[in-house]
Amino acid sequence: MNRIESSAALRAAGIMASFRLLDEWRLVQAAAALWDGGFRALELTYSAVRGNGRLIPTLKEMDFLVGVGSITRSSQVREAGVIGADFVAAPVSAPDVVLACEEADVPCILGGLSPTEVWRAHEMQPDFVKVTNPEALGGSPYAASLRETLPTLHLVGGNMPLHGYLSYLEEGVEVLEFGEAQLLPEPTLRDEWVELSRRASEIVVACESWKASRREDIGSVTARSARGDN
Repeated sequence: MNRIESSAALRAAGIMASFRLLDEWRLVQAAAALWDGGFRALELTYSAVRGNGRLIPTLKEMDFLVGVGSITRSSQVREAGVIGADFVAAPVSAPDVVLACEEADVPCILGGLSPTEVWRAHEMQPDFVKVTNPEALGGSPYAASLRETLPTLHLVGGNMPLHGYLSYLEEGVEVLEFGEAQLLPEPTLRDEWVELSRRASEIVVACESWKASRREDIGSVTARSARGDN
């Protein structure tokens, strides 16, 4: 996929998991559990893929959209372990990373938290801006205030809580990112991967139900408009 197609696919997925795990076996096991739960997008850290040319192809063979996060330099975008990723995420405003992503024809996500950081990231024209921890600044009302100031902003909500995340969709956040701290159960849990699938499934079902209700609302408004109802 090219940059436009990958961006559209990430928006269509609407949710993704972000893992900082470095152990390849656990990453693949976690990915399989997430897939069973309905997740279709996964962001890994640069540390996980560096020097490991197998990881991204393995996850893409599972039909995941695979991104690489924690990128801070343009040279990292061009490394062998990163090539083939469906998107790249930088935790900071890094204009050279945006340019490298344009050259590689992959979507770029820049990170920020404060209004100034988000605005600066937006000015660099990435495909998405990730608000790294919106809960720390008021939750979905904070995301709404950013969208009000920058209506063209394509937002990713980072570090989503396991409860209350649908309010971010209401405010126009396009992609919800759930970190491993929210998704992964205790590693000593006997049915760890079953629990991960269950948590993932709950999120997917809730988001799909919200989207379906929105489509019904839009359909009702369109029908009333066509009839000329007030």
